[in-house]
Formats: sequence, C-alpha cells, structure tokens
Amino acid sequence: MMWKRILFFVILLDIFTQSSAETIGEKILRKIGKTCGQPKINNVMRNLTLNPGDTARFRCSVDMKCMVSYIQWYHEMNNGSMTLLRTGATQGTPYRYTVRNVDPNDSGFYSCVAGNILGETVSSAYLQVNGTNSHFSDVKMFFLAVLISLGIFSDHIFFVKLRILPQL
Repeated sequence: MMWKRILFFVILLDIFTQSSAETIGEKILRKIGKTCGQPKINNVMRNLTLNPGDTARFRCSVDMKCMVSYIQWYHEMNNGSMTLLRTGATQGTPYRYTVRNVDPNDSGFYSCVAGNILGETVSSAYLQVNGTNSHFSDVKMFFLAVLISLGIFSDHIFFVKLRILPQL
C-alpha cells in the first residue's frame, strides 16, 4: 500500500509543477491514463457444466496496479434479465464468486466487471446446470469458446450476448 501512496504523491507533484492551460482534473486524468489505463483482468473465466447440487466457483484475477475503483459481479439469466450479485461493499473477497447448491435457475452468464475512471473491463463465463433446457447448443458454445480463446475481447469491454434464432 505504501507504493500506491508514493505513486500518488509523485503524480501530484508532477501535476502541480507543470504549467499549462489544463485544469488540475484534466492533468490528473491525463497522468493516470499514461501510467495505467483501464483495469486489466489477468485470467479468462471458464464455462462450467455442473449437476444440480454442485458448487460453481468463478475467479476474476484483477491487476490492482491500475487504480481499480470497483469490482462487481453480475448474473445474466437465460431469460435476458441481469442481476447485480456483488459490489465492493459486499462482505468477502471481490475476486471470487461462488454459487453453492446450483439449480437450473442458476444457469446463465456470470460476469466480473473491473472499472476505474478510464473505463471497464469484463470477463464472463457461462454456467450450464445439467437437466435444464439450455438456450445454448453445442455449436453456440463452441463459437463462444473460440471468440474468447482468440483474445478478441482481451483489452476491451465485452458482455457476450448471443441472441439465437429458434431451432429449425
């Protein structure tokens, strides 16, 4: 934590010793953008297929070197509705989310969102509980896995939402 304070004071010292037409807020934002950027998530969350009663564990490895303002967890259900599961004020570690005793209602996308003043980075995984009628076929899951493995979303904001046409 000491290094963060030192970095903060170095940035402030640099900002106040420069003269320009920028406001102090603009200088701070420019300096933070140069040193860090948007938060970085170091891992790719993995899709899970579980049986009812099992435990789902999701991990989100956020690089805290870049002033991360918040880490939030969301669940997007198969019906398209989204629920905020965890915020920074929630008790426990913000880097993990656990669903105990899963049932069919727990199926859907689980997303970890790390944000700061420069933007957000998202990592998502799909939980399929066996015995449920999923809206995702094997082909759809294959394409989702290919997109994630290619790193198309690596440095960008992404919520993977696939709207699928009815089966023919």
